[in-house]
Amino acid sequence: MQQQQQQDFDENLYSRQVAVLGAETQAKLVKLNVFIHGLRGLGVEVAKNLVLAGPRSVFIHDEGLVTINDLGSNFYTREQHVGSVSRADASLAQLKELNPYVTVEVYKGPLTPEAISEQFQVVVLTDIWNKDLVSRINEAVRAKEMEVSYSPIQADSLGSTFVDFSDKFAIHDATGEEPKSTIIAGITQDVDGVVTTSDEKRHGFEDNDFVTFREVLGMTEVNEKEFQIKVKSPYTFTIGDTSTFGLYQREGIAIQVKKKQEIAFKSRQELDLVDWEKIGRPELLHIATNALFQFAANHGGLPELNNEDQAEQVWKLAQEINASERGEGAVKAELDEQIVKNVARHARAQITPTTSFWGGVIAQEIVKFTGKFTPIRQWLHADFFEALPTGPQDRTLQGKQYDDYIAIFGREILAKLQNARAFMVGAGALGCEYIKMFSLIGLGSGPEGIVSVTDDDNIEISNLNRQFLFRKHNVGHNKAAVATSVGSGLNPAVKFKSYTLRVGKENEPIFHDQFWEGLNLVINAVDNVHARTYIDQQCCYYQKPLFESGTLGTKCNSQLILPNQTQSYGESQDPPEETIPLCTLKNFPYQIEHTIQWARDYFQGVFADGSIECIKYLENPKEYIRKTNIELSKFPGVLRPRLQTIKKYAEISKAPTYEKCVELSRNIFEDVFHNQILQLLYCFPLEHRTEEGQIFWSNPKRPPTALNFDINDETHLELVQSGANIYAHMYKLPYEHDKAKVREIIKNVKVEEFQLRNVTIKANDKDTREEKADDDEQIIEQLSKELSELQITQRELNEIVFEKDDPTNWHIEFLAAVANLRARNYKIKEVPPFTVKLIAGKIIPALATTTAMIVGAVGIEIFKYIQGKEVEKMRNSFINLALPLFLFSEPLPPGKHEDQANNVMYLGPSKAIPPKWTAWDRITIPGNKTIAEFFQYINETFNVVVTSITCGFNKKIEDLYVQNVGQPLPPYRRFLDLIVGGDIDVNGVDTNADFAPIKYQYQ
Repeated sequence: MQQQQQQDFDENLYSRQVAVLGAETQAKLVKLNVFIHGLRGLGVEVAKNLVLAGPRSVFIHDEGLVTINDLGSNFYTREQHVGSVSRADASLAQLKELNPYVTVEVYKGPLTPEAISEQFQVVVLTDIWNKDLVSRINEAVRAKEMEVSYSPIQADSLGSTFVDFSDKFAIHDATGEEPKSTIIAGITQDVDGVVTTSDEKRHGFEDNDFVTFREVLGMTEVNEKEFQIKVKSPYTFTIGDTSTFGLYQREGIAIQVKKKQEIAFKSRQELDLVDWEKIGRPELLHIATNALFQFAANHGGLPELNNEDQAEQVWKLAQEINASERGEGAVKAELDEQIVKNVARHARAQITPTTSFWGGVIAQEIVKFTGKFTPIRQWLHADFFEALPTGPQDRTLQGKQYDDYIAIFGREILAKLQNARAFMVGAGALGCEYIKMFSLIGLGSGPEGIVSVTDDDNIEISNLNRQFLFRKHNVGHNKAAVATSVGSGLNPAVKFKSYTLRVGKENEPIFHDQFWEGLNLVINAVDNVHARTYIDQQCCYYQKPLFESGTLGTKCNSQLILPNQTQSYGESQDPPEETIPLCTLKNFPYQIEHTIQWARDYFQGVFADGSIECIKYLENPKEYIRKTNIELSKFPGVLRPRLQTIKKYAEISKAPTYEKCVELSRNIFEDVFHNQILQLLYCFPLEHRTEEGQIFWSNPKRPPTALNFDINDETHLELVQSGANIYAHMYKLPYEHDKAKVREIIKNVKVEEFQLRNVTIKANDKDTREEKADDDEQIIEQLSKELSELQITQRELNEIVFEKDDPTNWHIEFLAAVANLRARNYKIKEVPPFTVKLIAGKIIPALATTTAMIVGAVGIEIFKYIQGKEVEKMRNSFINLALPLFLFSEPLPPGKHEDQANNVMYLGPSKAIPPKWTAWDRITIPGNKTIAEFFQYINETFNVVVTSITCGFNKKIEDLYVQNVGQPLPPYRRFLDLIVGGDIDVNGVDTNADFAPIKYQYQ
């Protein structure tokens, strides 16, 4: 098979990551050599995320022996390692397994600035408190214009990191977003020329952006030039002096240009003032961190856990540092004794929610050394002190893996968490991180605890780049089963139960009332809105807390959904995705996304649907023709090409050869890229005008050009070869990989004759005409007769099913050729096959870093919830690691149904029953009632008269359910869900009753 494009990395493994970083950045990343010191919880998180990302090598260094506390945060350490194996050696084997393309070794050389700076481009230091050594390594690395990332502390609720990319660093893409583009409607000749864009969509540019122009007619001076702009409105911007340019005529596209940014970093001096709602807190944490450095220098190590005397010493050191003269620009803070002492009390502790969070942040900073995204400048401090318990706690350590958690939260809170009954939906990337976290904290390990996990999906190769609990030998197995099995290996005390079921109404006999009512926590780890919405509805129904999170490339978010306290997921959904208008897709594309989607639809019609329909036809030709003619009688524009396709496929099925497959594929080229374009231009000539007298072929419509087949054009040949091989698979023939042989076969292909016809083609989506040709009925009748009489030998065909991740099936090659040749028809810039794969395969951009980080953020909120913290202490989050941007906010309260004088749903006044009810409210009514008794209950309880009934008053509601649904009452449910409407008298005004949903208890 022809190689699509020579890459230095495995496209299938890294597909979702490359969708974020781009192929160029991934190619840079695979050449990096990285050094990581410190393999406690934070260090191993950084190493895990980085190895998954795919640098050339990761060398780890930590000579300290594994302690029992490490088992609570380092997921690669085991009890047999305690006291006998170094953290680095204990972690090595499993880090190696994460990615076969990355060299992972234990660094055995000296920990000196000279040795480190000579061997590695990126240096990461964690859990090292020798300030002098850190500074010397920093200076040595800076001298070679490399990166050092230093994260000195990771405690219960505090983290810090310092990033230095040297004094000469270039950012090539600050945001990672695709360059914006817009269609031009006009450009004025002026001293400050105004560009007007199409009113179909806002241009999205900002002041001082740079743009370039393409395909502008008339004012050609702007083409391929760069202009810095000023935004005037969502549809206009200025580009400077255009007074001497030619007169704008028509067409043109403006495209954002990303400019390289030069940044000079300082050596361990600059403070990042991201405050995360807490003004002044970064300065305070910076002083506290320096006090810890000083304490470590004085005592040879960090303060002991919860040692009040040593915490007092750190507090005094912080006061001295803050009051000292340390030069111009030195950080000063308004100190808080409790915060500083909390830093000291827990400085030795590492817990997985915060190690996950910071491990994601730091690993992403390492990737930024490639010049992609904006680095942290330069210190970043953050705390989650609101997660700490209030009041006295039993913090007596047990000498077990949970000691760091006990030191922070106390034994009672930890026991409550470990006795929780949790249900997680999804065991993919998010799910793997959650299972790791649950294992390390012991969630579900108590006598009453359990963690139930369900996922109906199986493991694929592309999952291995982020879903770190899986290995290559797991491919094809169920995600939930494998992930929970690995989780049990991390901590045998945790009781996991896996399901291979989709969560939905079809599986409510399994996930029934008793199941839901027994839960304490629900965690969503799925990536589709439908499943999220269903889980949200169930949590509202059963009054269960839901911890929701999601990722998209460098962006991630979390939402807390707490019974009666916060909005539900359904109250704050994202807007629907933009869709491509059908006419644009079929005949008037102007973006590469349009041609790629068209190629995907064409594949579905010609190969997937075509193979299925032909198989059905071959099973019973006459019956198939009869049914198909009836079903599609009103759609001749669909019926004709289907019958034509089936006739071609069926005739070849008599005696299939590879030569006939090539003939089919060669005629695809002629039909799609030549004949159909000539037909379109016949219907809409270049000089065609609309009814309003406007030029038809003007923005956004682009006049196409028909392509003539060229056997020496690689894309032309790729189309024919890939299409022929897909046909070969359909006919159970071997692939032909030799291009030269395919080229020779093409020379003997007879191209089908083509004649222009009178065809109706819609000019836009408002056009209500039916698309058809004048001779459709005649041709359909003829084809139906021929197919009914066609003499064939029964032959089995393979059904063609699109699969983006199989590099041997020729599907992506075909899609790329079709998409790019159609782009060539319309003078749209062509793209590499991998870009086609990302878009056509709907590959969702994803990174291990954002996944780990957002799960850590949710873990903090789970600890808060278990303690019963007020909702004011809880936080939703939105984070974009590319910028970097961190936003935390208090969850919004649930929306309330208010009494309204004019409710648009009821077309009149309404009264909420019960008053101010929310998505969490239900009215529970005992069962065994007839309709009349039910209505009487409603009237007596709520003073509402139900307005209509369509069945007898003497029938019981339970009987009506059985009668109408046609099956008995579900034994796994205790309630029927009813929606009731009626009228209520409000001060003499007949008012609609706005009822909360009713739970009618029948057992």
